[in-house]
Amino acid sequence: MRDPKTSAKAESVRRIVVLRPNHRIGNTLLLTPLMQELEARFPEARVDLVSAGSVARPIFERYRNVSAEHAFPGKSYRHPGKVLSVLLHLRRERYDLAIDPTVRSRAGRFLLRFVRAKRRLGFRWGDSGKDRVLTDAIEPAAAPPHHAELPVYLLRASMLRAPEGREGGALPMMDLRLTDEERREGARALESALASSGSGPAPIVGLFAHATGAKCLPPEWWHELVRQLRQRSPALRLIEFTPEDARSRLDGLVPSTYTPQLRALAAKLAATSLVVIPDGGVMHLAEAAGAQTVALFRTTSPAQYGPRRPGSVSVDANDASPEKVAALIGTRLPKSAGA
Repeated sequence: MRDPKTSAKAESVRRIVVLRPNHRIGNTLLLTPLMQELEARFPEARVDLVSAGSVARPIFERYRNVSAEHAFPGKSYRHPGKVLSVLLHLRRERYDLAIDPTVRSRAGRFLLRFVRAKRRLGFRWGDSGKDRVLTDAIEPAAAPPHHAELPVYLLRASMLRAPEGREGGALPMMDLRLTDEERREGARALESALASSGSGPAPIVGLFAHATGAKCLPPEWWHELVRQLRQRSPALRLIEFTPEDARSRLDGLVPSTYTPQLRALAAKLAATSLVVIPDGGVMHLAEAAGAQTVALFRTTSPAQYGPRRPGSVSVDANDASPEKVAALIGTRLPKSAGA
């Protein structure tokens, strides 16, 4: 009997291309539920992901059906020769299915028109010139708001012909597919970074105090959060995860760890009891690794980008004081961690 997740014509779909030429970690991780859905629905198909920069390869390293070889440079305007090379490679390929997975991406829609494919899936723009390329045009009005769910909705609405694209079982979670060995090494590395703060069963709370632009909370907010956590739960072990410049944002108030490799960083995040983190790529990395997160939102919408994993929570950081966040963290840690 055929798996109910696979369509009646799954055997005829052997080559798929997903068009998301974006270099950001978060936007790439948000595609992992779609890749799981494609794997379940078309288990024999190869999926080419058209991305940008270098993040897609480590993210999809453990997805056996996914190839991330087609990647535009992170700053394409500086490398016209490389852009042309990727376009020429794409043009030589022939696909059974091409997917523009976001609601309104000019680059995605351009590539959807450019590649050779029997079927082209995308959200309707309401512009006849842009929509003419679609063989399967899906109305975005009924789509879920979360950007990890949108591409899965698009695929299900196209393949199952469901009125609202919600049939087909539970929506997959973001998943980096860390191996057991990666998780063990992450836990070992985290304990090594925490050596100066003791060891044992005390919960580990990770802090990531960096974000871009208005997403970033001031240093004073984080300093007060550290003070509140230590006052409420002296046994907690706190550690700062520093961003790619390796500079602490907490002025050495707590031990810090710097991890440039994406999957190794994810494994360390997964080894914490909880991570406090603003909306951004590293927040999505923590969720895809399976970490429990308290996600801080200032300018973006949790309905679109918030953590979906059970146990995690989104917080409006415009209204939440460090005291309130510390109290919230206390409710999500083992009772033995309390003061």
